[in-house]
Amino acid sequence: MESSSSSLQVPEYLLGKRVAILGYSRAGQEYAKLLREKEISVVIGLRPVDDSWAKAEDDGFTVKTLWEAVESASIIQVW
Repeated sequence: MESSSSSLQVPEYLLGKRVAILGYSRAGQEYAKLLREKEISVVIGLRPVDDSWAKAEDDGFTVKTLWEAVESASIIQVW
Protein backbone atom coordinates (compact mmCIF):
# COMPACT_ATOMS: atom_id res chain seq x y z
CA MET A 1 0.00 0.00 0.00
CA GLU A 2 1.72 3.10 -1.18
CA SER A 3 0.17 6.41 -0.39
CA SER A 4 1.09 9.89 0.58
CA SER A 5 -0.43 11.83 3.44
CA SER A 6 -0.77 14.80 1.11
CA SER A 7 -2.94 12.73 -1.26
CA LEU A 8 -5.23 11.36 1.45
CA GLN A 9 -8.61 12.99 1.21
CA VAL A 10 -10.24 12.94 4.62
CA PRO A 11 -14.02 12.72 4.31
CA GLU A 12 -15.82 15.42 6.26
CA TYR A 13 -17.69 12.83 8.31
CA LEU A 14 -14.38 11.87 9.99
CA LEU A 15 -13.70 15.37 11.28
CA GLY A 16 -14.20 15.54 15.03
CA LYS A 17 -14.69 11.78 15.29
CA ARG A 18 -12.54 9.06 16.83
CA VAL A 19 -11.63 6.14 14.58
CA ALA A 20 -10.86 2.73 16.06
CA ILE A 21 -8.43 0.73 13.96
CA LEU A 22 -8.91 -2.93 14.88
CA GLY A 23 -5.66 -4.70 14.13
CA TYR A 24 -2.21 -3.26 13.54
CA SER A 25 -1.03 -4.91 10.34
CA ARG A 26 1.27 -3.01 8.03
CA ALA A 27 -1.73 -1.51 6.21
CA GLY A 28 -3.43 -0.69 9.51
CA GLN A 29 -0.29 1.04 10.76
CA GLU A 30 -0.05 3.18 7.66
CA TYR A 31 -3.73 4.11 7.70
CA ALA A 32 -3.63 4.99 11.40
CA LYS A 33 -0.58 7.20 10.89
CA LEU A 34 -2.16 8.96 7.91
CA LEU A 35 -5.33 9.68 9.87
CA ARG A 36 -3.29 11.02 12.78
CA GLU A 37 -1.36 13.30 10.38
CA LYS A 38 -4.74 14.67 9.26
CA GLU A 39 -5.59 15.34 12.94
CA ILE A 40 -8.20 12.57 13.17
CA SER A 41 -8.31 10.96 16.61
CA VAL A 42 -7.23 7.30 16.38
CA VAL A 43 -7.32 4.46 18.89
CA ILE A 44 -5.90 1.02 18.13
CA GLY A 45 -7.89 -2.03 19.21
CA LEU A 46 -6.02 -5.27 19.82
CA ARG A 47 -6.26 -8.48 21.81
CA PRO A 48 -4.22 -8.23 25.05
CA VAL A 49 -1.93 -11.04 23.83
CA ASP A 50 -1.27 -9.39 20.44
CA ASP A 51 2.42 -8.89 19.67
CA SER A 52 1.58 -5.59 17.94
CA TRP A 53 0.44 -3.93 21.20
CA ALA A 54 3.93 -2.63 22.10
CA LYS A 55 4.59 -1.53 18.50
CA ALA A 56 1.39 0.54 18.40
CA GLU A 57 2.26 2.15 21.74
CA ASP A 58 5.82 2.83 20.53
CA ASP A 59 4.28 4.54 17.49
CA GLY A 60 2.46 6.88 19.88
CA PHE A 61 -1.06 5.46 19.67
CA THR A 62 -3.52 4.81 22.46
CA VAL A 63 -4.07 1.06 22.50
CA LYS A 64 -7.11 -0.60 24.03
CA THR A 65 -8.70 -4.01 23.97
CA LEU A 66 -10.96 -4.60 20.99
CA TRP A 67 -14.14 -3.98 23.00
CA GLU A 68 -12.78 -0.86 24.70
CA ALA A 69 -11.64 0.57 21.37
CA VAL A 70 -15.05 -0.05 19.79
CA GLU A 71 -16.86 1.54 22.74
CA SER A 72 -14.62 4.63 22.62
CA ALA A 73 -14.90 5.31 18.88
CA SER A 74 -17.48 6.74 16.51
CA ILE A 75 -16.14 4.85 13.47
CA ILE A 76 -14.66 1.34 13.34
CA GLN A 77 -12.16 0.15 10.72
CA VAL A 78 -11.01 -3.49 10.67
CA TRP A 79 -7.58 -4.32 9.27
